Amino acid sequence: MQRREFLQAGAGIAGGAALAPAAAAAGKGGTRGSSVPITTRYVDDPSLGRRIPLNRERARQVMEELGIDGLVAAYTHNVYYLSNTITTLTRFGAEFPAFATFARDPSQPSFLLTSTGNTWETANGEREVPEIIAMSGALNWQDYVNASPEKMRIEPVSAGTVSKGQGIKEGGPFTARELAWKHAQETYLPDSAPTPAWALQRALKRSGLLKGRIAVDDMRIAWLLQSIGVDTVTILPGDNVFRRIRVVKTPDELALMRVAQEITQHSAEAMVRALEPGMTFEQARTRFFAESAARGAEPGFLLLGITQGLLPDGVVQKGRSYMLDCSAHFKQYQGDFARTVMIGEPAGENLRRFRAQQEGRHAAFEIIKAGVSFREVERVAREAMIKAGMPAHVPVVALHSVGLQHGDDPARLDVPFDVRAESVLEENMVVTLDLPFIEVGTGAGHNEDMLRITRNGYELMNDPRDPLLVV
Repeated sequence: MQRREFLQAGAGIAGGAALAPAAAAAGKGGTRGSSVPITTRYVDDPSLGRRIPLNRERARQVMEELGIDGLVAAYTHNVYYLSNTITTLTRFGAEFPAFATFARDPSQPSFLLTSTGNTWETANGEREVPEIIAMSGALNWQDYVNASPEKMRIEPVSAGTVSKGQGIKEGGPFTARELAWKHAQETYLPDSAPTPAWALQRALKRSGLLKGRIAVDDMRIAWLLQSIGVDTVTILPGDNVFRRIRVVKTPDELALMRVAQEITQHSAEAMVRALEPGMTFEQARTRFFAESAARGAEPGFLLLGITQGLLPDGVVQKGRSYMLDCSAHFKQYQGDFARTVMIGEPAGENLRRFRAQQEGRHAAFEIIKAGVSFREVERVAREAMIKAGMPAHVPVVALHSVGLQHGDDPARLDVPFDVRAESVLEENMVVTLDLPFIEVGTGAGHNEDMLRITRNGYELMNDPRDPLLVV
């Protein structure tokens, strides 16, 4: 039996469940779910990624609710979220490569704090960025640990001579681009802060936050400010604040995530088509990473097999069922895609597990909409899988948000170790429903689609085709 024949035949098995949820929804007039046409935009659309990702309206709403005047980010993904920038020193692994601030008061400026050398590139980039404060000096934690407290509390003078950035040829001639770089260097270098701590102080002062309540994603920011004598700011741990804001996406973010998911799916399917008995996990992963890069994305991860994502036999084996789970990143936003891969004719326990999994998938998709709790979706899916014959010890069901992180979900802070909050689906959240079945001795499979939550249902952000991949 060919794959297409099997898929069509399988649609009537296991209680008559259709294999593609979006198709099932369309048969009901599209009241539950909808899918968007897949287009090969990749990196060709110049509008993608031009604007700061920050959901400003939601940020101010959350900050007002929590009594927070400002945000300060140090983690790479949050700096990007507030500034639309990944700095060169971030790629180099500096501990303080950049910071970003956001003021709740719309009349106050927000800032990107970046190294002098990166400032010229950022200032002349073809994208929206906040106001810039250049900084030089200590860029790693140990540089501060070794400094004396007395010396740190006095701002060094002539900060602009610490780092001159790029050299400039005397007299030119210069291209238009070179002139722009020259202008940026002349503008920002004389006013550069001597250290990240003093750059933070300037940003807070210029945005009226030196006496405010600010949430930070890295509490070392508190130490940096205290090290130079700034003690008027109330600093709160803010990782969850950023998550609460990020979990609801803007139209710009949604556009980036559709491309990320498209690339992830197409790269995964290309890798699966290349699978053959004897191939190692490393060979499969290399193929997926290459396919992702060729489509304009940064590879994220690939799991292929069971438990830890490695092939249990070391190589691809005929007659085996594998879980495929993978992600590629487009302009920092993540895709998340999973399928069941069978090497050879689908049969036996693996086929029965797959059909039960699809029952859980469809049951969950029937109730997904704004206002439904994560826990309820997970309960419905699990119960449907068990009712369809999945042993109770096998299924794993997890609904989670996706965005700049693989899990954007806020956590509870009232219990030891981070426990996910009791979240409720909101319009324009982006989520995936993890439905792996993993049973050592039987095999494994998976299904994961990316959904944008709507008021009355969902939008499927990847092509719904072939929840079972047979090679």
